[in-house]
Amino acid sequence: MKLLGIDEIIAAMGGRPLGSPPTGAVGEVCIDSRKVVERCVFFAIKGEQHDGHDFVQDALSAGALAAVCSDVGKLPPSLQRDGRIISVSDTTEALGKLAAWYRKQLAAQVIAVVGSNGKTTTKDILTTVLSTRRQGRGAAASFNNAIGVPLTLLSAEASDEFVVVEIGTNHPGEILALGRIVRPNIAVITSIGEEHLEFFETVDGVAKEELSILTCLRDRGFVAISEDAARYAAPEELKARGAVIYGTSPECHLRAENLTCDAGGQCFQLNGRREFRVPLLGPHNAINAMAAIAVGTRLRMSEDEIAAGLAEVKPAKMRLESSMCGDITLINDAYNANPASVRAALAVLDEFDSVQRKVLILGDMRELGAASEREHTAVGREAGRSTAQIIIAAGAFARFIADGAVSAAGTTKRVYAFQSLAALQEKLDTLIEPGDLVLLKASRGGRFEQLVPRLEEIGRRVPART
Repeated sequence: MKLLGIDEIIAAMGGRPLGSPPTGAVGEVCIDSRKVVERCVFFAIKGEQHDGHDFVQDALSAGALAAVCSDVGKLPPSLQRDGRIISVSDTTEALGKLAAWYRKQLAAQVIAVVGSNGKTTTKDILTTVLSTRRQGRGAAASFNNAIGVPLTLLSAEASDEFVVVEIGTNHPGEILALGRIVRPNIAVITSIGEEHLEFFETVDGVAKEELSILTCLRDRGFVAISEDAARYAAPEELKARGAVIYGTSPECHLRAENLTCDAGGQCFQLNGRREFRVPLLGPHNAINAMAAIAVGTRLRMSEDEIAAGLAEVKPAKMRLESSMCGDITLINDAYNANPASVRAALAVLDEFDSVQRKVLILGDMRELGAASEREHTAVGREAGRSTAQIIIAAGAFARFIADGAVSAAGTTKRVYAFQSLAALQEKLDTLIEPGDLVLLKASRGGRFEQLVPRLEEIGRRVPART
């Protein structure tokens, strides 16, 4: 963040200091008292697990210039008239107001990435590619909510030429609210599919939410949209905005053709001519790479520069992350799950042409509401048709996954269902063997990464195969 006066910050948030405010410049905002740096502003955010108001004194003692608070009554009496305390009605809302004001000061091209699947991977690909030529930054981890999006914008320096922001949603109106803070110059819409149906009810509801980012674009803003998502958009609106549609169909402006894959990633030709490679598993990641080609071209990067950037891309943690657990090949895709992302993971499993036994471990897909039983049964059927020899489901909807798998595979595959992750852990060493290829896929709340240490133990039970 560029240096700001504390008076600018107070005015931007509509805050009120509880006394004479401090003086001096602020170069950072912080929401974690353990990460406070000298002369930052600490926001006391109320979270599900912790309330930042409990750590205000720690933050000030560690060097924070001021603390933004909404529940002054929780503070020690000595701080309730302290000018270092800036009172606001809601600290998360105040953080957003400050970010919206700061956004107006940025000369950087701000790129917003939205979509049902592929947001974080696409954000990371974009950041890597653009960084080969320009100075800038992308959102950390999955900073895509009402806290993470403002923090991403506020992390930008005056010298940055680009900022890639990821915007997520699980309730109607969230993308519009965050989009109004971000006011992107460029919007990337990766996909539209069955996500958070508990709140959006239908895929059309999801589409309305994701496409609302278009109303937040700055004048003459640029749109890169996958062919999957473009099906839900009004053609006249996309045409009016000069949108670039990317995908594999002949109708796309940017087409990935002649796709080939191996254990090291994807190769494809752009519109049948220039070859590109992205070192990520799954044919869907060739499509995600196309978004970076669209944006890079818009920002006047050459094809050589874009290709060099794509070659430097690294997989995000727990997103089709490949590793060895002793003699077990693990593909950890347990960061999130919905029907479309499960299908993409199955496609990755099917790519592996090896003598290894393939084991698929599936967990619940969260927030599907009334569609939960239907969608879990459907992905079970697709798992049954996959190249996995063993299918293991664990969680509240494991029975539906297993029923779907058996209906598609009959007795040709071994199918197991466990009511909980703990129940699966007890039996894991009877189901998995050294030499197996194991794919983990589940929603983040399932915590399926807890299986990794046990898989490592199993993988080291016998010497590696020769």
